[in-house]
Formats: sequence, C-alpha cells, structure tokens
Amino acid sequence: MGEVDLEDLVLSWSAKEITDDDLYRGKVVTIPCNFKSLDHYLVSFRVPLIEETRSDLCSRLQLISEAPSSKIRSMEVAGKSGLYFMDVDFWDNDAGFSTGNYTMKNGDIIILSSIKPESAEDLSHHGVTYCLAMVTEVSMDDEYQKSFRVKVANNIGLEEDLNKLKHAIFLNNITTSMRIWKALIFDRHMDNNFTVIKSLLAPTNLGEDVCGVCIKRDEGCLASFTEQLLSIKLNRSQVDAIESVISAVQCGHVNLMKLIWGPPATGKTETVSALLWVLACLKCRTLTCAPTNVAVVGVCTRFLQKLKDFNEHIDENGLPFSLGDILLFGSRSNMDITDDLQEVFLDFRVDKLVECFSSSSGWNYRIASMVSILEDCASRYDMLLEDDGKIDPVCFLDFTKKQFDATAIALKRCIMNLWAHLPGRCFSHDSVINISMLLKMLEKLGVLLSDIELTDEGLKRGLGCLSTANSVCAKPISSIEKELDEARYTCIKLLKDLLHLLNLPTGVDKNWVKNYCICNATLLFCTTSSSYQLHHMDIAPLDVLIVDEAAQVRECELVISLRLHWLKYVFLVGDDCQLSAMVKSKVCKEAGFGTSLFKRLVKLKFEKHLLNIQYRMNPCISLFPNAQFYERKMLDGSNVLSSSYNKDFTCLPFGSYTLINVTDGREDKEGTGNSRRNMVEVAIVLHLIHTIFKSWKKTGQGFSIGVVSPYNAQVDAIKTRLGKKYDKCDGFHVRVKSIEGFQGEEDDIIILSTVRSNGTGVLGFLADNQRTNVALTRARHCLWIVGNAHTLYKSGTEWTDLVADAERRKCVFSATNDATICRLVLQVKQELDELDDLLNADSVVFSNTRWKVILSDEFRKSFTKLKSPQLRREILQKLIKLGAGWRTTVKNLDIPGVSHLAKVYKVRDLYLIWSIDMEKIE
Repeated sequence: MGEVDLEDLVLSWSAKEITDDDLYRGKVVTIPCNFKSLDHYLVSFRVPLIEETRSDLCSRLQLISEAPSSKIRSMEVAGKSGLYFMDVDFWDNDAGFSTGNYTMKNGDIIILSSIKPESAEDLSHHGVTYCLAMVTEVSMDDEYQKSFRVKVANNIGLEEDLNKLKHAIFLNNITTSMRIWKALIFDRHMDNNFTVIKSLLAPTNLGEDVCGVCIKRDEGCLASFTEQLLSIKLNRSQVDAIESVISAVQCGHVNLMKLIWGPPATGKTETVSALLWVLACLKCRTLTCAPTNVAVVGVCTRFLQKLKDFNEHIDENGLPFSLGDILLFGSRSNMDITDDLQEVFLDFRVDKLVECFSSSSGWNYRIASMVSILEDCASRYDMLLEDDGKIDPVCFLDFTKKQFDATAIALKRCIMNLWAHLPGRCFSHDSVINISMLLKMLEKLGVLLSDIELTDEGLKRGLGCLSTANSVCAKPISSIEKELDEARYTCIKLLKDLLHLLNLPTGVDKNWVKNYCICNATLLFCTTSSSYQLHHMDIAPLDVLIVDEAAQVRECELVISLRLHWLKYVFLVGDDCQLSAMVKSKVCKEAGFGTSLFKRLVKLKFEKHLLNIQYRMNPCISLFPNAQFYERKMLDGSNVLSSSYNKDFTCLPFGSYTLINVTDGREDKEGTGNSRRNMVEVAIVLHLIHTIFKSWKKTGQGFSIGVVSPYNAQVDAIKTRLGKKYDKCDGFHVRVKSIEGFQGEEDDIIILSTVRSNGTGVLGFLADNQRTNVALTRARHCLWIVGNAHTLYKSGTEWTDLVADAERRKCVFSATNDATICRLVLQVKQELDELDDLLNADSVVFSNTRWKVILSDEFRKSFTKLKSPQLRREILQKLIKLGAGWRTTVKNLDIPGVSHLAKVYKVRDLYLIWSIDMEKIE
C-alpha cells in the first residue's frame, strides 16, 4: 500500500466505499509509543492516514447538498490517460460547509456526475454516472477559475461517458494528506534526512541538556543574551527555556530535541519570539512551523512586534531595520496578511524584488539613470531645447531639479526595497556604508538644488557644465556652487562603486526570485504542510526547526518537516493539556492517530521545560484549571494579582467566576447533523451580553466578550439571534466561536455555554478534558459558565470536580433566583412548545413560589398529551398562580369519586384537581 500514490487510491473509491466506516477498521492498528525500526515507524501511520482521508471525505459527502457546485460546459481528454481538460460555469458558492466563496485549488477532490445529487445515496441510483476527480492544474489566467485540468482513476475509461457528466461538486482538498503520504513512503523527491526521526523511535535521551564537551564553552554567550532578554521583561522560566535552547544549538556533537511546555497565558509565543531573535543573532537558519495558517501568522506577527523591542532605534548606519532575513510563505488566500506582515510575506516580497531586478526599471537602470543626470544634464537640456523649437522652454535649473527629483525618488525606492527585502548576506559591509552615504548625499543634492540663491549659470558651474579656468570675466565660484560640485562628485563615485558592490541579478522572473528569497532567508515561517515545498528546492541546510502549537500537530504530519536537509535541532513548543489535532475517524481516534510527537514524548517521560507564570487570568479563574490540569505548577503573574487588574469589572452582576445553573434547558440536535444546541441557554447568553452592555454604557470602559460553546449548532444559534446588534458599538466587542476556534485566543469576559442537559450525565465530547481546559482558560477578568449543574456533576469527568469546587467556593448561582432569567426561560419554552419541561418543583416557574408545587407522573402524562399549546399555557399559568397562593372564590366543583379534601378547578373542558398537604423535610 506504500507504493501507490494516495490520490490514486482515493480516486478509485466509490461513494459507497467512502461512506463505509468499516472499510479500513480491521487494517488500522494502534500506533505505539516506541518503534522497532524506521520502516515500522513510517508504516504505522499509512493506513490510519488513508482511513482519516476517507472519513473526512465521508463527512463532506453527507453534506453534498450544501457543497459548491457548477455545471460542466465541456470536457475533453488531455493526452495522458486519466487526465482531462474541463470548463465549467460559475461556481454556486451558497455557503454550505464551505466558508466564503469557493476558490478552486490543486488537490481539490470533486465529484463529476450526471445529476446534481442531494444526498450521497442519489449517486447509487440506477442510471447515474459519476466518478471522483482531482484538480491538478488551475488556469492562472482565469479570473473566475472555470478552466482546469483533472485526474481520474486510470481504470474508469470515461471517454464513452463524457457527455453524460453534467455537474462538478466540490468535496474536499487532500493536499496535506498527499504531502504526509509522500513523507511516509520514501518519496524520491523529498530529502532523506532521517537523523532526527531515528533518534525518536525509542528515545532513551529523555531531555538531557548538552554534551560534556560543550557545556563550558557557551557561558559567555549565554550571559550576554540573558541580560538583554531580562531587559524586555521575560521571566526567569522563559529565559531558562531560551538558554537551554542556545546551549543545545551551540553543541555540535549530538542531535537534540527539546520540549517547551507553555500552559495558557504563560507567554509561550513571547518566548518563541525572543528565542527566534537570539537564533537570528547567532545566524542559525531556522524554520518555524505551526499546524494552521492562523497559528503561523500569529507567531510571525508576535515575533515582528518583539523585534521592535530589540531594535527600537535605527542602526549605526542610519538605515531602518531590514526584514530581509525573515520570510513567511504559504497560501495567500488562507492567510490573513496585515500591512505589517506584508513586508515579510513571500508573494509581496517577490513582487517588489522582481521590479527591483527588472532590466528596464531595476536597480542597475536606476543607478545608471542617476549617474547620467549628474554627468550629462546639460546635454539633456540642449536636446530639450532642440525638440521644443519656438516653445518657451523651462529654465535649466527647473529642468535639472525636476529630472533629479524624479530619478532620485525612483532610485531611493528601489534601494530601500532591496534593503528591506533582501537577506543581510546580500550586502557587504562596504555596500551598507555606501548605501547609507548615498542616501544622505541624494538628500543633500535635493536641498542644494532647491536653494533660492542658485541660478541657472551657477548650477551649470556647480555641475561642471561651464569652464571658468580661462575666462577673464568669469564670476568667482560661490560657496553653494562649490558645495554642489563636491556633492555631485561624491554622489557619482558612490553610485559607480555601488554598481560593482551590489552583486545582484537583473532580468530574472518570479520563480527565480521566489527560490532566491527562500534559499537565503535566516528565519522562515510556514505551516507544517507548506514546509513540503522546501524539499523541492536547492536550499542551504536548516539548522533548527521550531514547532509552535506542537501538541496540535499529528506526528505523521510533522514528518514532512523532520525530513528536511541536515536538520539537527528540533524544539517543540506547546501544551499537551490543551486540544490535540482534530481527527474525524472514530477508528483513527482509537488508534491514536491524533497523538502529537509532543504528547508521545511526554508519555515516555521526556523532560519538558515549564513556563510557569500566567499573565491572563484573574486568580479566581486560574484556580481550578491550575489545580485540575497543571498540578498547581502555574503561578499568577504580578499583573493579575494587582488590586487594579479587575477594578473595571467589579460592577458586573456575576463576579469574576460563576457557574450559572440552568436546569430547564433542553439539548436537541439541529436538523440531521450531530451537533447540539440548547435554546434556553441561548436566551440566557444573550441576556448576559445585554447585561454587560448596560454596565459598559455607564463606565465607558472598553469590554471584549467571547461567547464559547463546544457545539457548532449552539454557536450558530447564538450568532443568528445576536445578529449585528453590537457591531457599531465602539469599545464593546462581542465574538462567538466554538472552543476549537478559541484556542490561543482571549477576551475580558468569557461566557461558556455547555449545552448538555440530561438526567444521565452524558456530555459527549464536552467530557474531553483538553477541550474543557481550553474553555476555562480564555478569560482575563470574568468567566461565566452557563450549564446544568446536575448534568455536569453526574458526568464523572472534570466537570464533576468543577461543580464541586464551585459549590465549595460559593460560586454557583441558580438561574431560578433571577426573575428576568425566569421570564426568559418561560418565554423560550412557550415559543418552542416545551412547557412540559417545566413540570417539576425545581423549574424556574415553581422553584420560588410560596407553595411548593408537586406534580404526579399521571399529571405529566396527561399534560404531554394535550395538543393545544394555548391550553398548555393556560394550565401552567393556573399552576403558577396556585403556587403563588391564589385561590378561587368560586365554590369548589363536586366531582364523583374525588375526595372532598381535593380541590377541582375547571380549565375549558378539563378539570384541574389539586390538594394541599404537608411535607416533612429532614
């Protein structure tokens, strides 16, 4: 199975095989913690990767009615067997599982079908022709991406059925899976560096520092960096982690893997940023990877911010700090590239440098143009006079100034683009001094040409256009003319020297520039998947690999990066107590396919360096997760311990940490999917947001609110009802995301909707302790948990401990004690016709009545049989009034067979029978 390409295997599947969850069940074997050999290691991930790819396609196939689709306009054979050229109409981009407009990419798996299916089963109907295809090439000239080349399975023989295929439906992109597959099968196009991987098959060096040869050699270097690191307010644990890495990198005798454990808010990204600065100073070529585009953009952004702390001032040559040694690359459409990031983003950099390397307008041309202006401006002016004829010409001074200014602006822009975007190694020490002096001289020449005392004749003398040696009547040369002549001479010399000093190309294309940038950068940033591109380039060896959010990267995906040429040092930064990689297949989850290398090494007792001070959470919030997930190893930073940290949030009704107990919610599934929602909790969440909003209006203090839930259906329900209500409120920011979407994020106030509400304590994937940890550690000042305390407590999970802890700390608030929330719950139950949920003594309508209302099982059964929602409301209102102490003045109805102690009230054509009794409370 290792010899076939993954895409060929995928394209051979039928819809029935894709939806068969047992297709590979007997072939997927549990992935061990230790491996016998390199082959055993690589083979262990192959079948699970196939199964996960199938499962991912299956989940998309089940939502095929919502998938982007298009009508096929034409389809013809593309020469080689199994390849076809296709042309389609505009893609139907009406949302579905695709976020935003669909943009076709290489690696997309699409279904070509004779019908537009509404379900996977439609493809199996008699007379339906379909097959899977993979996009291999998209027309770059096609703005709407309607023309492309696809590959199908070789044994299909589509030629006779081409005319039957009328629709193309997008399923998924498998590029990352294909890259992982190639990394697992000894692909000949990839680097065969297995040094690091072999050291991790059955590791015995469980985190020892450096070898004995190097341990004494680096003390001076460490001391110099430590002083600077402490100056930017890194704490001791962060500095220790960086020192440990420096020691490892300076050791040339052993291959080293280190784990840096960064619990929530302990400055993990801050530490990585400072570490990258040190590695750049040491000229270590370093690749920084992360599992997602969001994560890699985040670490790159933070590093650029940190770089400003280290380089607050312009360097000794008067030039701005160059970012040419820093490079971020990847899919532009999937990355949020801000203005700051543009300076280091590959696509932007290539565009700038292609212009600088142009034969007709690049650096060589700009320098030569300026030399020509300074040496031969008079001749240019004479040509202008000849061309203008009788037209009144501009004076020589204005002509020269205009020519100089235009040429100088273009030259400066070109030089500064080269300085900003080329790696430092492209500039010698002499060329840097030359550039610095040249920019100053160009500035000086511009000032001199604008001097009001300068005349046409004086300019000509200053530029050496008039000879004064043999002229009897010649005016003595003025100081400004002399200064102009000296500046001109110096500038010409600097320009001509620079032509020889800059060993740069001209007339090269984008591909050459792209490879040049990647091959020469010191610090590279990309996703683990995108690091595959480096295998196909003739680049200098990379010294260090840093993986941020390493606990979220499947180990098999990290193999792509670990095989890079001559890679020797690997540093994994993450937190195995937070969310791991997403795995769709249940079979793969059971086999441990989602386990990261970070997690595997932790299981093997590999030493991990702890960052131990958290700077985000109010101590009331950090108390439980610190005890539950981190063995109380985290310390609260001085900032969160300060009495002023929470002062702007003391006006809010539920304090810094509260479990709001909602017993009357009902969990249900939305549509045919498995995601759940709880509409009572939705209403309460919206009420809490409005409560915060009213407090915000009084204080004027900026508030950020994050609403978090484990279920996408709940997220969608809250978003729908929230709408854009607060979008225009400057200083009041609300966002709603799933727990997965909030990993790595934080807000002032977090409202967590747990959704589950049942009598058995079943929590589904809310029971996952890593997901729980993430949810509980996103808030800075207030964390309000909305959920059914009984359900959570009965689950036997971390939530059991959380409820017990909240009760012990008196942090549980019953929703039934808030009159507004009670009215909200009743309103929701009426709208959803779920009033029968309120037929218990602890519900919002009966929990605080003067009289305790106890309802028999027979009454509940009778109530649920009532078909009229209005009649249900009338009966419930009557019960609420009875509980409040209301009694009718009308004589009690006499019903045969009913005790005289019982009361009988008539509600329409029905009788409500009730009595008063005494209850003994122990």
